[in-house]
Amino acid sequence: MKWQFGPYRVDGLIARGGMGEILRAYDTRHDRVVALKLLAENLAADEEFRERFKREAHAAGRLREPHVIPIHAYGEIDGRLYLDMRLVEGSDVGSLLAAHGPMRPADAVAVLEQVAEALDAAHQEGLVHRDVKPSNILVSHSGFAYLVDFGVAASLRASATLTSTGYTVGTLAYMAPERFDDGPVDHRVDVYSLACVLYQCLTGAKPFAGDTAASLINAHLNHTPPVPTGARSDIPREFDQIVARGMAKNPADRFDSAGELARAARQALTSVTAIPPQFAAPPAAPKRKGGARWVYVLAGVGVIAAVAGVAAFATTMNNEPGQAIPVDDPSPLLTQMSGAPTSVPPPSSTTPPPPPPPSSASAPPPVQDPATQAPDTEEPAVDPETPPARPAQTKWCQSVSYQGEERGTGCFEAVGDHLFAQDTNKDGMWVKTVSETDYGRKDECKDDNSAEGPPVDCNLDLSEKGKVRIKVELWDGKTKVTESAWSKFVPIGQ
Repeated sequence: MKWQFGPYRVDGLIARGGMGEILRAYDTRHDRVVALKLLAENLAADEEFRERFKREAHAAGRLREPHVIPIHAYGEIDGRLYLDMRLVEGSDVGSLLAAHGPMRPADAVAVLEQVAEALDAAHQEGLVHRDVKPSNILVSHSGFAYLVDFGVAASLRASATLTSTGYTVGTLAYMAPERFDDGPVDHRVDVYSLACVLYQCLTGAKPFAGDTAASLINAHLNHTPPVPTGARSDIPREFDQIVARGMAKNPADRFDSAGELARAARQALTSVTAIPPQFAAPPAAPKRKGGARWVYVLAGVGVIAAVAGVAAFATTMNNEPGQAIPVDDPSPLLTQMSGAPTSVPPPSSTTPPPPPPPSSASAPPPVQDPATQAPDTEEPAVDPETPPARPAQTKWCQSVSYQGEERGTGCFEAVGDHLFAQDTNKDGMWVKTVSETDYGRKDECKDDNSAEGPPVDCNLDLSEKGKVRIKVELWDGKTKVTESAWSKFVPIGQ
């Protein structure tokens, strides 16, 4: 049933919780559909909370990080505090985990990285979220993740009056130990919560089990952080150390930032744990460079459950083919490209002829008529000056979209280490391609020509033994409007 709330025509309910309810509404003043959050009436009755809410909502509304849901407006109508936010069509991470179980490590890290970027941007502005949890992370149909509830969660405190609400009981599962004291807190409470979210994404379960506030508070204060591999053995053991450090009781022992935690998680995906010699497989024959088959891997969450989040922005990530990782299964095409023989003669089953009798002078080798000489079955000689064959794919691209339209592209060309950026629209905005190696180096390539001329070519000098990934950003002056997701890491040396 539709009803009116000030200038908003409420069309339906999206979700309801202890904090209030989230509604799908039409803003008659600005002719747009929004996500309208109405806070519980008892919160508006708390004068201290009302002032803190308005202050935090104002600060959150100034954030321009793409992974933070924009706040259009906030205030009070008929005694109800409200937030007017962009509507995102998708689902929250909590609903995805409930519907589909634990994520693949690569998908969990992809979500983690995007949330970390939102948190780092907020922390630089002095804003602490205080309620990072799966249900506050929304994933659009394109896999783009958003962090919501800035300006609401930051206004709350873990006081006795709040522990009776459904909001805080649900949030206690992710609260840092220092939240239960009266002392000041800083951005590291968000780092702790983000580590809890990583654990749940990997295992499908909250870090600590407990149905009461007392049991959860005791676990955060006194229990050792759980290890993901204790619940799931098919993930790298490095995640155990990452979760343990992120959930350290002492804030000084945690990662310094959300981004540092995300980078450690990304590194864990590419790490290799040593295997004891007695269990190691015998060494395989060396493979030719370029003899691997490349498969495309989608970055982000690929399934969308029922709509349960607040959300949505028209930004989409069009990950072009090229986000690839090698697998050990040579394709026939690449085997032929590498110069390897396509057939090998079967071993002879006959006894080899006896050696010739010794003689004082070695006999010259027999001369055969070239016309009757059998073809050589050995691998043909290779010119040492000839470079090795290249793999079938040496270029990977990403694109960025805005308001349903592709706005720019960026590529990495492995041959020669070239980074490209191209702005595809004459609207005054500009495009930047960012690259990051697995050994910590970052580079940028900018195109501010507004669709004039060819792509900008930036030549890099990278280590051939490393890997690199890219993303594409859209800028309006000095403000970043949106960005694509990071691509997968791909080999540099070709």
